[in-house]
Amino acid sequence: MAETKDSTVMILVKLTLIAVVAAVVLTATYGVTQEQLAKLAEAAGGPDKQLLKKDVVPDATKFKLVDGGEICYEAYDGGDLIGYGAMAEVQGMQDILTLAVGVDTDFVVTGVRVVAQKETPGIGDKVQKDESFVAQFAGVGLDGLKLSDDGGAIDGISGATISSGHVTAGVAEIIGKMQQEVS
Repeated sequence: MAETKDSTVMILVKLTLIAVVAAVVLTATYGVTQEQLAKLAEAAGGPDKQLLKKDVVPDATKFKLVDGGEICYEAYDGGDLIGYGAMAEVQGMQDILTLAVGVDTDFVVTGVRVVAQKETPGIGDKVQKDESFVAQFAGVGLDGLKLSDDGGAIDGISGATISSGHVTAGVAEIIGKMQQEVS
């Protein structure tokens, strides 16, 4: 019986040592990873620079985070406020979609880009690859941001209708959040 207690204690000691070593390795890895992610974000210039590259507010020369905002950036042409931009994640059919959305000061869409997606290759991923799909968002107000089958202004991509619907709903969701942050 004594051997059983001793062997149980040894097993617990070994498991504790393994857990401690794993915790130390994970902590070290996390620190290195976070430093690398920070460097990459700095190199990309932050969301305001990324929005400029995505060209969702075509005439914008700079973006500035809305006071108290989380996702919404004011878009400026020189010193004039010409609209707003945001980059945010929304739910897609398969996984999260990252969208960049630009609007004018009346919240009419000036541009949309699907920045990242994990939709079905060859089908749902057309929402990112088909430029004519995202081009049709320009000039559409919040009330028209539905698929045409649902009475909106956006034509879904044949074979990728569900993914098209998720992008369209995501754009509307992001604009709604932008309006809340601006008001």
